[in-house]
Amino acid sequence: MESASTFLTIKQAAQQVNKSEQTIRRLVKQQALTSHVQVEQTPKGNTYLISQAFLTQQYSAPAKPLPIIAEPAPGSDVAQLQQQLAERDQTIQQLQHRLLEQNDVLNALTGQVNSQRIGRIEELLLSQNEQLGELQKRLPEPSEVLQLPPAPEPGKKGLWQRLFGS
Repeated sequence: MESASTFLTIKQAAQQVNKSEQTIRRLVKQQALTSHVQVEQTPKGNTYLISQAFLTQQYSAPAKPLPIIAEPAPGSDVAQLQQQLAERDQTIQQLQHRLLEQNDVLNALTGQVNSQRIGRIEELLLSQNEQLGELQKRLPEPSEVLQLPPAPEPGKKGLWQRLFGS
């Protein structure tokens, strides 16, 4: 493992490689679980340190040369590219048209499924209403249910009165 003297704070690392602190923070986040990054506990929270050797390796790689873009030859190459571009545009339009047609079909199918579901729900509700009507017909009249036992005669004492008095 590398010694603590070869680790830099994010600010020091940013200055050394001439990058923003945010760039170095992203690099630290990507490498957080590797030996290139150390976490140091401080009273204000965690401080992240990054290896100086790793920074040098990441940011001193030789820049790749930009590819050279050749000037198009006048005449047939340009015409051929324009034709390919027109064909590609036509293909895109055909695909967009097919997509719209498929959306229409999907919307129609969704409408059919929804109307079938609503019809089935309505059938179930009607069936339940019929069943409720039949059950209500079977119930006894409220006057039959609420027949109270006759009140005891005033001169006779009830069981509890005889047992406990009063």
